[in-house]
Order: sequence, then C-alpha cells, then structure tokens
Amino acid sequence: TDQAKLVELYTEATEIYLTDVPSFTLMYRPDQFYTVNESVWTGFPSSDDGLNIPPLNLADGYGIAALYHLELVNP
Repeated sequence: TDQAKLVELYTEATEIYLTDVPSFTLMYRPDQFYTVNESVWTGFPSSDDGLNIPPLNLADGYGIAALYHLELVNP
C-alpha cells in the first residue's frame, strides 16, 4: 500500500464529505450553538481566529471573553 496515495485519497474523500454531503446535528441544544449576522457586530469566535474561545453562549462561562473582541460595524 502506498501511504502517500492513501493520504491523498482520504483527504479528497474528506473534502468531498465536508463540502458536498448535507449534514445536520442529531443533538438538540439550541442554547449551545448559534449562527451570527455580522452586519452590525463583528469579531464573533471562530475556529481559526487563534483566541481558543468556544463558539457557544457568550453570556456564560469563558464565552464572556468573546464579548471583549466584538466590534461595532458602524460606530
């Protein structure tokens, strides 16, 4: 087995799965997950912002730290 070829194939399969396969959560916790509209406020936590703040409820626990990074779009 060619290890490099396997990595390439699994990477391609994962990219296809993550971009093209419909997915939905089977766990119902609306108070733990959210989407944001950044037309008024920006700076919400994301996985690639380097802050390591969980994108959960920003009014509880460590989520409060995210409030210090929000910026008003039109001050």
